Amino acid sequence: MPDSSFGRPGRSTGRPAARSWERSFRCPSTAVRRRAEAPARRYEEFVALHSEYSSEPDLPLRQLWWTGLSCAVGGSVLTFAAVLGLRGMFGLDVPVFAGTDVAVEGAATSYALCVLAGTVQGTALMHLLLAGAARPVRAFAFIGGLAVAIMAVLPLLLNGPVAARLVTAGINLAGGAAVVVLLCAVVSASMPRPSWPGGPR
Repeated sequence: MPDSSFGRPGRSTGRPAARSWERSFRCPSTAVRRRAEAPARRYEEFVALHSEYSSEPDLPLRQLWWTGLSCAVGGSVLTFAAVLGLRGMFGLDVPVFAGTDVAVEGAATSYALCVLAGTVQGTALMHLLLAGAARPVRAFAFIGGLAVAIMAVLPLLLNGPVAARLVTAGINLAGGAAVVVLLCAVVSASMPRPSWPGGPR
């Protein structure tokens, strides 16, 4: 009389019978040889994620430096023109750190060179963060925001006319914030997005 479908595997269920020593020490359900399973989807996603991280990252360095140099040149030209206009037409001793005995052209040139150097240094900082930081945009926003805050407060602590100190602080705040926002926006828009299944958007 044949075994029922609930009997021992290997006789009427169509699966290969277990060996004698396997039947002696293990129950019939565990002694059956199992077929190789197909790779699960989670392992495929893990392999895709590993390949994404191990591949060489495509950093937006060209966009970063084009934006940084454009901001440096444009900011220095605007600062030079602003100092010429404020000192020549309104009599404000801007920037306040230049003093009152400095010629208008000298004060404007020194302030424009400071803006140029600061913007190039900020761009180089973003370049370093892109090469080594896990979240470069967030790190640069934090460091750049702190530097802009210091540059906005510093003129208020110097000796000089109140109007000149306020205008210098306002120029530092507006120009520094514009540079930080532009660099963060360009890098965020140019960064490659993960392409593995289920990756963050």
